[in-house]
Amino acid sequence: MKKILFLLVIFVSFYGCKKDNTIDNSSGLVGKWNWISTCVGGGTVCMTPASTNTSTIMLFTSNAVFTIFKNDTLIESTSFQIYKSVSEDGMNTSYAVKFDTGDTEIFSIAHDTLSLMNGVDFVSFTSRYKRIN
Repeated sequence: MKKILFLLVIFVSFYGCKKDNTIDNSSGLVGKWNWISTCVGGGTVCMTPASTNTSTIMLFTSNAVFTIFKNDTLIESTSFQIYKSVSEDGMNTSYAVKFDTGDTEIFSIAHDTLSLMNGVDFVSFTSRYKRIN
């Protein structure tokens, strides 16, 4: 029940947010990131490089190009934009990265760890990456 409530709160916050179309370059997203884990929902099921036998490196450049490599093979390269989302009441702020592919992910950075969160049909995925440089 707690997991369902948690997921409901997350998705309500997504839909209760308005986008401020200002690009925020101070987010610290630019750089090279190494995949640590991806977890479903509240972290009940997680995948890691060891469990999937893969390595994933992401690169966000200052000229707004996103590139991802799996096992040293280029998987995708696309443009991106960073948005600051503010809740309707102005109390909560989050940052989102929108890719030219149409995907959008909420992100946060704590020290040298990037967390990307996306959700589809009441299932959320959170991926964590460690900054390489």
